Amino acid sequence: MDEKKLAELFRDAAHDAPPASFDAGDVRQASRRATLRRRNSIAAGTTLVVVLGFGGVFAANGWVGQDTSNSTTAGSGQERDNAAESPMTLQEGQPPTNFSGESKSTQGDAQTPGSTGLSASESAVQGCAGVDRELADALAVELSVPPDTALPPAQTCSPDSRSAAFTIDGLTITAIVTPQPFEAPAGAEKAKTAKGQDLYVFTQGDGELKGQAKRFADALAPKF
Repeated sequence: MDEKKLAELFRDAAHDAPPASFDAGDVRQASRRATLRRRNSIAAGTTLVVVLGFGGVFAANGWVGQDTSNSTTAGSGQERDNAAESPMTLQEGQPPTNFSGESKSTQGDAQTPGSTGLSASESAVQGCAGVDRELADALAVELSVPPDTALPPAQTCSPDSRSAAFTIDGLTITAIVTPQPFEAPAGAEKAKTAKGQDLYVFTQGDGELKGQAKRFADALAPKF
């Protein structure tokens, strides 16, 4: 077949081909749709990245807070354990020991039947500034009066003294046991106690028991 006939065949075939199903407008519209889809994909990907970034930040903060809380809790538990194991804890909580060599008076601390029931602070008062519970109980028995009506004497005596007084019908009966010199009022009766201290008993005012100080002194001396 020569070239001329071949060219005619190609030309006839081109004329017999069906018309195109799209034009330039369709191409432009398809190109715009593809561009829009690409932009939407890029925007969606960017949004996803931002969301994942925020999620990672929140998760990291949560982990850090949890680790901090666990560390704080563990630290507190460690401190409690250390405090419990430390031998200094109990020692620091105790009052300091008195190394001065001076012993505080504990007279009248033991509760006896029919005692005045004075508080520890009242029984710790020394000298004639307060009532000695043991002496008050013993004197109350001799006077046949309730021991809780005892009063501090109106006199002044040394801090290592023991004292108690009762007022009955206008008459005050006072007893003082002391290892130190004491200037007793006129009419006071003096006796030596079982421990070698001085016992003074005297009355002030008027009443049925006035003038009976010696009887009370003789009864109290062996008990102290």
